[in-house]
Amino acid sequence: MIKNIFTPLSEKSRKEVLEEIKNESENGLLLQLIRKYQIESGSGSFSDNILIPYSKKSDIIIVNNPEDAERLANDHIKKISNLRPYVFDSIISTTDVNHWKEQRRDYQSAFSVPNKLEKIMPISNSRAMDCVDTLWNISNKGENIININEFLLNETHAQLQLAMFGFSKKFEEENNKKIRNMFTNSDFEEGKNVVKNLMEEIYKSNGPISEIINERKENKNRREEVGNGLIFSYAGHDTTGNTLTFLIYELCKNKKYQKMLQKEVDKFWLSQDEVQMTYKDLKRLPFMTRCIMETLRLWPALANGTFRELTEDDYVIGKNNEKVEVSKGTYIQIPNWFRHRNPELWGEDVNEFNPNREFIDEELWEGTVINSYNPSTPRFSPFTYTPRDCIGKNFSQIEMRIILLHLLQRYEFELADLQEQQDNEYFVYNRFTMGPRNVNNKSKNDGNLGLYVKIKKKNLMCKL
Repeated sequence: MIKNIFTPLSEKSRKEVLEEIKNESENGLLLQLIRKYQIESGSGSFSDNILIPYSKKSDIIIVNNPEDAERLANDHIKKISNLRPYVFDSIISTTDVNHWKEQRRDYQSAFSVPNKLEKIMPISNSRAMDCVDTLWNISNKGENIININEFLLNETHAQLQLAMFGFSKKFEEENNKKIRNMFTNSDFEEGKNVVKNLMEEIYKSNGPISEIINERKENKNRREEVGNGLIFSYAGHDTTGNTLTFLIYELCKNKKYQKMLQKEVDKFWLSQDEVQMTYKDLKRLPFMTRCIMETLRLWPALANGTFRELTEDDYVIGKNNEKVEVSKGTYIQIPNWFRHRNPELWGEDVNEFNPNREFIDEELWEGTVINSYNPSTPRFSPFTYTPRDCIGKNFSQIEMRIILLHLLQRYEFELADLQEQQDNEYFVYNRFTMGPRNVNNKSKNDGNLGLYVKIKKKNLMCKL
């Protein structure tokens, strides 16, 4: 197979490549290394599939060809075991396909737009209203720079806990940061206590996610139960918070788009007045949708995409555009980064933030502004592909719009001076998910995130 698929193993030893992968993974730059392999060992195209070592004895194919990506994700839904040490037998990490199907069937109801998500929108809206004043206080009335990434991660996690888990406000205030820190803290004993408190709160809560976790307790599978408590806590806020951060970043760099979006937001509130917001109301935000989806294209928080194991023999496109047979059991990774930044698929302005670019087909839900099905095409898959796509995508889409509606009604954003000094080559840090690397980090392998901005109040256009 090495003869027919581009690979650095054609020029380097397995040991040497594994060492490069280890080092750049620690630096949060593995995807940049794979791009380097495309240039040095491939044709240089972003569509090149690349074979790299996964371990001392096994390999993994990085699938970047858009047709391969969609087809393989659709047909092979078995995950590899890379996430099981962290989130056990959760819906995202279980390697048992039937077990995943059972979980997906049960948890799907928690993310139904008409039955669950629309009903919790008032909780999300109330929290977003409060966060506007919180941000002003943190900024010392606009005098101080703020780490908008930390603020947004806190707010998306708060909304998740209050609305989707149904946690008490007291628990959220006392445990929001503890739970978030647990995912990057190596203190095992402290982590055990945080998990214990998290699960105890789930057992006495009745939010949509908590309800399903409690109903499925009959399965007596503790690894599933705790795994889902963890993964919904992490994935349910981290990707959304980082996406909002990247969007604020681009609005700071592109003031004309910030003004256009604020104009749409002002128009929304003039029409909305004090009427309770519904899902249908979000369809009045076509430019906001474009800004969000362009951010998901350019800065996909789930840049790594999805990791699968082939459940039957299949093929990928190899050298000279020829089909290369790959056998059942082969490991593949289908990242979003390369297809989303492929100039052959998006044009020469692929690295520019352009919410007015031409999106096609389901990328913008066929022009319906917002919808509940998965927005994807061969070149675009921010929530990966069905059937094993992101189950929380609809909550994320609603939550982002509500937070932006409140923040952009009240504030204008600009990058802090120190943020302007950020080296573009090291702007992002990518491990499980991708976020903005903190400009204050002292070394490349420091995974602390951060984005620093200043805010100032704008004139209110309506009464909340």
